[in-house]
Formats: sequence, structure tokens, C-alpha cells
Amino acid sequence: MLSLKPRKRRQLRKQSLLRWLFYCLVLLLFYMLMSGGFFRSAQPIFIIPLAIAVAMHEREFSSAIFGAACGLMLDLACWNLFGMSSVWLMPCALGTSLLVTNLMRPNVINHFWMSAVACLLMAFMDYFFRYAIWDNPDAKVILTGYIIPSYLWAFLLSPPVYFLVKTISVKFREGEVGRAENTLHEPTED
Repeated sequence: MLSLKPRKRRQLRKQSLLRWLFYCLVLLLFYMLMSGGFFRSAQPIFIIPLAIAVAMHEREFSSAIFGAACGLMLDLACWNLFGMSSVWLMPCALGTSLLVTNLMRPNVINHFWMSAVACLLMAFMDYFFRYAIWDNPDAKVILTGYIIPSYLWAFLLSPPVYFLVKTISVKFREGEVGRAENTLHEPTED
């Protein structure tokens, strides 16, 4: 039977913990950038490309959980109804992870178009459920002055976010086999 040596298992757990710690630190940094008012006109929504990039480098379940956490942070930063963005971002992250596992490779071009799809979906849902459904008289001004520029910035700034996540993923995956299998199997000595 194949299993890991205890020393190797501890090393892999430590790398996984550090990888997720850095993902969470990047999420907090992006939350601070979004909620700190550093950008005057339209706040770039960095959290959506982050969720998609992490989903491209992690397993399905952890991608869905991180997507939901990113959605909650997005709600806090944008003053949305708490949990609304998680409803849309979690399936986007899960779908991205499933696509990378079964059909496509994790690269910047695939991240670019997956971020575009997620941004488009999130922008439509944000506009529809917050403004259009309530027949807000300022809905078109909000759409053209805030929603479109914010999500467009998120889409355009997705390649640097991808390379940041890829760097974290590669740095803390030494000794692991592949994306789908996060364990290195070695025969044990009896």
C-alpha cells in the first residue's frame, strides 16, 4: 500500500497552509484597496479575478469555499446585501475549477476570458438586482458611471492578479504532484 511518510505529510500540510494564508492575505489586501477609497471614480473589483485565479489552481471544493468567501468580502466592500455576491461568485469559481480539471489548462488567456465571463455575470446581476428591478430612476447613470467602469477595470487588471496567484501556487507546491492530486505517494517500508 502506498502512503506518505510522516515528515513529507507535515511538509505538504505546511505548504498548503502557507499557500492558503497567502491567498487570504491577498484577499484582504484587495478588500482594503476596494474599500479604502484609493480610486476616486470607479473602484476596480479585484476580488473577482482573484477568485477565478485561485479556482484555476486549486481543487473544486476549496475553490467554491474561497469563491464564497470572496463574494462575502465583495459584499462588504461594495455595500451589497450580505451574501448576494457569494451566490454568483461561488458557482463561477466552482465552474472554473471544474473546467480546468476536465477541459482546459490554467493559463493567463483562459483566466482572462473566465474573468470576463464572471465579471459580465456579476455586473449584470449587480445592476439587475440592485437597481433595475426596483425601477431606480438613476439606474442608467449608475450603470454607465459606476458598474461598467468598475467591472471593466476588474477585467483589464486580471492578468496581474493571475500571475500573483500563480506565483503563490507554484512557490508553495514543491513536492506535490499535479493540481488534481495534492499528495505525493511513496511506498512505505514495512
